[in-house]
Amino acid sequence: MDVIKYFEEINKIPRGSGNEKAVSDYIAGFARERGLEVLQDNFNNLMIFKPQVSSKNTLPPRPPVILQAHLDMVCEKNAGTSHDFTREPIKMYTEGDFIKARGTTLGADNGIGVAMCMALLDSNEIEHPPLEIVLTTNEETGMDGAENLDMSKLKGKRMVNLDSSDETTFTMGCAAGTTAEFILPVKREKTADFLSDLDACEISVTGLKGGHSGGDIEKERGNALRILAFLLEELRPEIYVAEISGGMKINAIPREAFAKILLPRTAVNEAEKILKNCRKNFEEQYRASDSGIQIDWKFLSKEKKETGAVLSRESTGKVISALLLLPTGMVAQSLEIDGLVNASCNIGVVETTENHVKISSMARGATVFFTRQTEAQISALARHMGAQAIFSQRSPAWPYNPKSVLLEAAKKAYKNVFGGEAKTTALHGGLECGVFSAKIPGIDIISYGPNSYDYHTPDEKVSISSTNNVWKFLCELLKTI
Repeated sequence: MDVIKYFEEINKIPRGSGNEKAVSDYIAGFARERGLEVLQDNFNNLMIFKPQVSSKNTLPPRPPVILQAHLDMVCEKNAGTSHDFTREPIKMYTEGDFIKARGTTLGADNGIGVAMCMALLDSNEIEHPPLEIVLTTNEETGMDGAENLDMSKLKGKRMVNLDSSDETTFTMGCAAGTTAEFILPVKREKTADFLSDLDACEISVTGLKGGHSGGDIEKERGNALRILAFLLEELRPEIYVAEISGGMKINAIPREAFAKILLPRTAVNEAEKILKNCRKNFEEQYRASDSGIQIDWKFLSKEKKETGAVLSRESTGKVISALLLLPTGMVAQSLEIDGLVNASCNIGVVETTENHVKISSMARGATVFFTRQTEAQISALARHMGAQAIFSQRSPAWPYNPKSVLLEAAKKAYKNVFGGEAKTTALHGGLECGVFSAKIPGIDIISYGPNSYDYHTPDEKVSISSTNNVWKFLCELLKTI
């Protein structure tokens, strides 16, 4: 199938968020080789215009349709996996009906959508109205590409977004999102004067499933940073934190977190008892939702002991408290749409520098008002702790349109292809549809895509047969609208 072929081609090109120029240039050249008009902006967004293709030349011109996907992917890998996302291609393989990657994210989100657009660009046999194919950048880190796209170039008032992951369901709405940075100043103490009375210990939380911070947030998966914070809280007030880190992306539930601490030699035995008890209880807590959880620790030899500066006791306490008090997980659930999350926040990344600890989160809400409430909670904690809260990359919600003409056409095409009825839903995740609906008044949008699982994790996979099904549907829809 050509869609899979093109997916393989773009997965040879590194395309993490912020690093999309090479893949943008490749697809721009691909389109120009086929004589198509291409607009490529300073953000490496692409708009590609393809004239109508009809089996009967006498058919009247039809209104254009926008097809939209994003070029970038989330770059996550398992501990121990050697992979440079800035230089190396994704190592894909097939297992049964699924395409997977070896130890890294696959990039089906949203490479499969991009590949479908390329297959349409390459064909002169598939019937379709005039196509305005829009491929955006930096979707995964704040939708900067779509936000900065000059949409005045687009004439279409109907859009099919190809960034969904269930072939039985049309998505008709998505959440608003906000990036939140909680920057906590810290003080350090030199350990030279009291190091002889302390032992160093490294603590790790690994083995978690992680997942998409929107689509998987209600699945009770463990957040490695929150779990690590609880472990450290249980060891207080004896400890000093030397280093703390974890997570890779704010929009991925963190699977791994690490801390290096110092504690009195007299407290080592009690600390081991506490950690063993916590490990047992967390394994019990997550036995159904995240059974791979691993909590490990090791005491370092004398020559590897921390000899620099550690966070003061006060700063240690503040860091642990912030990780325990910042909102994370599902905050509110819809009572109108079964299974839909209305508000959430994900503590995604923690970074330690000499003078501060930065905790980066992503807040989502069914409306902007929900995200404002989460922002207020984070701001209040920042004021209380003497920290700074910075909010950026706010993306709008995509409100459900009960009068969508495009949805009715999609349902009809779905029945023609599959013989059954499609479902409709709204997502708690973010889609660029919100940006397009805000910038193009009156635009009618649906989102659709093949069965894909575990986005934003190294377990990501996409169904080959479902990709084929979605491709058949897309061709049928384009033929009939």
